[in-house]
Amino acid sequence: MGALAGVGLALAGCASQQLQQTAQQIDLMEQELSAQPPEPPADGSVLGPTELLVSAESAGKDFMRARISRARAMLELDKVKSARLPRISAEARQIATYTGDDLGDVAGTSNIVLGVNWDISKALLRLDQPSVEVAGRLIPVQYQIAQRTATSNLLNTYNEYTTLDFRHKNAVLKEKGLACRAGDVEAEVANEEATQRELKALKAQVVAARREADAVSRLLASKRDELLGLAGLAEGGYRVAPERSVLSSLSGFGSMKSDDAEACFASSGKKRLEDLLVEASAAQLDLARQSRFTKLKTSIPSFMTQTGGLNLQFLVSYVLPLIDEGDALRMTQNARLTLMETILSARDNRRDFMNDFNALKLGIAAAESDLAAANAALVRAENQLQNADEAAHCGESVDVEKAKTAVAAAKFKIDMLKSRLLLLCAPLGEKTAGETGAAQLAGMRSGK
Repeated sequence: MGALAGVGLALAGCASQQLQQTAQQIDLMEQELSAQPPEPPADGSVLGPTELLVSAESAGKDFMRARISRARAMLELDKVKSARLPRISAEARQIATYTGDDLGDVAGTSNIVLGVNWDISKALLRLDQPSVEVAGRLIPVQYQIAQRTATSNLLNTYNEYTTLDFRHKNAVLKEKGLACRAGDVEAEVANEEATQRELKALKAQVVAARREADAVSRLLASKRDELLGLAGLAEGGYRVAPERSVLSSLSGFGSMKSDDAEACFASSGKKRLEDLLVEASAAQLDLARQSRFTKLKTSIPSFMTQTGGLNLQFLVSYVLPLIDEGDALRMTQNARLTLMETILSARDNRRDFMNDFNALKLGIAAAESDLAAANAALVRAENQLQNADEAAHCGESVDVEKAKTAVAAAKFKIDMLKSRLLLLCAPLGEKTAGETGAAQLAGMRSGK
């Protein structure tokens, strides 16, 4: 009768430099996530899209998620690379054997088991080298695309905020126009040209318009807090200026040199991502085909006992799957299917890109037409105001303000659509926002 107790330890060498850098990045992200948002400036500075974007690149939650995804991908890549290294294991064993009926009749033996596991096909042949190289180029591209998505989310929220601001202005002007009309009706009632019932109904409209303006104002405040949250700033205390140019906040992306959709797609980040995904799938197919005949592993178990000394064995096994070809065939065919699916997705990606491009171009043309119409309406409203008598002056002034608001809304819409087009076509840069956002944010807060 015997009993066995053991303690094992597995080692695989020192951590790679890439893994150490990733760990440092995770430490930094954890610190940033646990830190409190900065206090609003005492001078009550007004923020526009440029300042919001700089803050978001450093502390925004969508940008943080992009950095988390990149760190996870880097860990997975390091895991693949480290699989090429030998695994060293050590296990201490204590064997107790009962030699009689008495519990004291026990014979004990201790030994240490050392082992080395090494996949030579990965270490020496490096069949996965093309896949690893593609993954190394794919991770920064996916990271920058995620940053673009985070930028779009922030600017789209700013667009919603500005749209609500225009709606609030229109609601206020609607109330003013109704108030002007109520004043005219009061004079008509005095001259017995209108009834009290008409006046009462008009005043009820004024009250309803005021309630609408108040409701829009509350929603506007909520949208401002949502925008500040995306920028990594504390809610309240910050004022956000609507109607500012979104296009000017994207100066770091450069200007789009061509209006041609094909040229736009060829230089875009989506095209670069598409090419890498197809290349990665092709590399996986090559790996699957070559791995059918290269399952080579080695192990070096050694045993050290108190009485027997060191017993070292070296075992090398080469597995050639001649009997069960089904496993190799399934692996290869799955890789072929994945490659075909990736190619089809790439074609869909191109079509979707062209649709987005043409939709944005159409939207810009329509918005420019709306701007021309709004400018014409403003000229008419200003002419009518100049020729209006004293009784009609109030209402005509409101009409001029409405026309100015329509012009401003059309201009902002054009600016926003051009910003989306720029983000769609802009090529990926060498540096990412995560590398420069913190420095820009520090300068913004210091007033430099």
